[in-house]
Amino acid sequence: MGSFDAFADVVPSDWHYYYIARAYDAGLVQGFGGYFRPNDPVTREEVAAMMARMGTILPAGDFSGFGDANAISDWARDYVYPAQRSGLMIDDEGLFRPNAHITRAEVATATNRTLGRVDSMEVLGTINVASLPNARHFPDVSESVCYFPSVLGAANNHRLTRGVNGNINWIEFVRN
Repeated sequence: MGSFDAFADVVPSDWHYYYIARAYDAGLVQGFGGYFRPNDPVTREEVAAMMARMGTILPAGDFSGFGDANAISDWARDYVYPAQRSGLMIDDEGLFRPNAHITRAEVATATNRTLGRVDSMEVLGTINVASLPNARHFPDVSESVCYFPSVLGAANNHRLTRGVNGNINWIEFVRN
């Protein structure tokens, strides 16, 4: 990769320089007035925009089902609706919470869904990956939280097949 200077606050000595440059070149990130703000928290609408720019989710549509549609930034409207409608960023209360900071677990879940990976506790139970000694686990992600399968699936290599409904069947856990 050659020189990259799209953002005034991203320089070649930054550990994230290459990754931000690749995301920019792929059209996933656009920045804010010449800045990327690499150390700022990311909002849910910003992640929705990145997921939509991957080109794998539904086109924009009606906002009538959103209890907080008026809080969505104008620039994000064409991205938030398809992310919600596609089930990438679901809120049980019918809210999108566009300006709320997104958690790592929500990003892992949305990314898996964007890539068509639908892991579930039922699938994980068939291979019992949670009890494998070399599986990557996180002490703050318990099996009782809804995003556990997505985080475990994203953190551990495995061979899989995909069912017609998009669910993933883990065939084998691959130890690193």
